[in-house]
Amino acid sequence: MKLEQPANRIEPLTNVGRQCAFYLGLVALLAGGVAFIAPLNRTPAEAQDDSLHPLSGDFTMLAPLDAESDVAPKTIATFYVTGIPAKEMWDAFPMEPVEDECVGRFSKFGNGMVCYGDNGDGSPAEPPYECTFGIDMTRQSLTLAQDC
Repeated sequence: MKLEQPANRIEPLTNVGRQCAFYLGLVALLAGGVAFIAPLNRTPAEAQDDSLHPLSGDFTMLAPLDAESDVAPKTIATFYVTGIPAKEMWDAFPMEPVEDECVGRFSKFGNGMVCYGDNGDGSPAEPPYECTFGIDMTRQSLTLAQDC
């Protein structure tokens, strides 16, 4: 006795292909919704923080200050930050500013970081605030990036 197949029955192989297409479409729809609702270039912590500021300044790779030759490998990632981020870094330093004889400005220094504020005579500097720090890429630690 031969069983009759229903007329609308889909072959299993075709059915699996259609299921995959359906699920891939659903995933694409969800991913598109996430990309539209929550920009992917910001982490959840950043999305909650209203005080984010774009960084302005410079970056360069330098040889360590104690390098013995001019051809030493450049292993110090040096960051120079200006603007509102530098002002916030200045404000966050817990020490009192001291006059820096090298640059003639008030400075706050600690653990390989230095921020500069007003000129030594109290007049505003240009830029008003700037911070610089180095990261020793071989040790993955903060280090003084430059000296007088």
